Amino acid sequence: MNKELSTQINSLIESIPDLGDKQRSEITASVQVLLSEALLHKKVTWAAHMTPETGSAALLGNLIAAHHNGNLLSANLYPQLAEIEAQLISWLCQPFYKQHGHFTHGSSYGNLEALWHAREHNKSSSNIVYGSSATHYSVAKACRILGLEFRAITTDSVGKIETDALQTACKQNPPLAIVATVGTSSSGAIDSLERCANIADDLNCWLHIDAAWGGALAFLEGQTMLTGIERADSLCFDPHKALGLPKPCSVILYQQPLESFTDIEADYLSQTPKKTLAGSYGGELFLSLWFRLLCNKDGIISEVYSRLEQARLFANKLKDKTDWTIWHSPTGIVCFAPNNDKERLALENITTFSNAKINNQPVFRAVFASTTTKADALFTELEPYL
Repeated sequence: MNKELSTQINSLIESIPDLGDKQRSEITASVQVLLSEALLHKKVTWAAHMTPETGSAALLGNLIAAHHNGNLLSANLYPQLAEIEAQLISWLCQPFYKQHGHFTHGSSYGNLEALWHAREHNKSSSNIVYGSSATHYSVAKACRILGLEFRAITTDSVGKIETDALQTACKQNPPLAIVATVGTSSSGAIDSLERCANIADDLNCWLHIDAAWGGALAFLEGQTMLTGIERADSLCFDPHKALGLPKPCSVILYQQPLESFTDIEADYLSQTPKKTLAGSYGGELFLSLWFRLLCNKDGIISEVYSRLEQARLFANKLKDKTDWTIWHSPTGIVCFAPNNDKERLALENITTFSNAKINNQPVFRAVFASTTTKADALFTELEPYL
């Protein structure tokens, strides 16, 4: 914990009334233990999960949100907060080619809400949802909640959905929705969005894109891998993964506006609730993003370039120095698998990387979610095992 943060936290603890010296000391010690875990994300060798280091501007946003404590179910009481949300939604809609949206607590919520609306707009009797075998587990969970049937389609050697297999399945059993992924959790693979969109159009079914991790590519110039993203009916994206922000900061975007409930009355609200999964929420979902953009809008994009470059450098170094099988995703995930059991078992002792599977093959995974993560430092961790 740095000195400035320590001073701020100690000041807050001191401001809590009616604490005895012993209790105050115990609270301080507990806070120290918790914050020591957060130091993981500041390490140059942090590559285990999609949990980035968070900067001061984003933390200020969360602090202000806690003090503000507004509820946008009563947006008329908080016009400034409502205006900030509207500005951010407008900014986020542009790179994803959507028209409407709102913030939520994470893409697990976004996937559930999107499939709820897919079911509501379903013009057939189908209850089938197709996605790849690498689709995030929250999609299958959402289907169970909604009484839908998730069917997994095989993936290719890098973890992308096999679109020929998808098309065959759709002809045999047409779905109510197709879920495409931009940045799978295991390998960071990007499904063929154009092909998925063509199949969805032919069937007149809902297309949802889970871009929780890989959606940051939409902000970069010259990207062709996301062609077809504009054709999705809905899309979710997690700035708290891909843009270096604290949780919760997630967004669900739609091509069409969401309807309001016509058969549910909330007589304590001035507006009829819309058909969203979230109920009460306020600035805790987006003020971290707003303050981050307010302080340095260009910086948030340059940080995406930076972490993707470190992922590229790490993948290239592995290719140059080993005979391992390498999977390098443009979303900032590098997976690798040694070709002999001795090296593989030795690497099991390293906690720097996480374990994953690509087409049921065990791999080690390096996630470049934080700009503090450095390719050279990660490779140094591996050198004793080469």
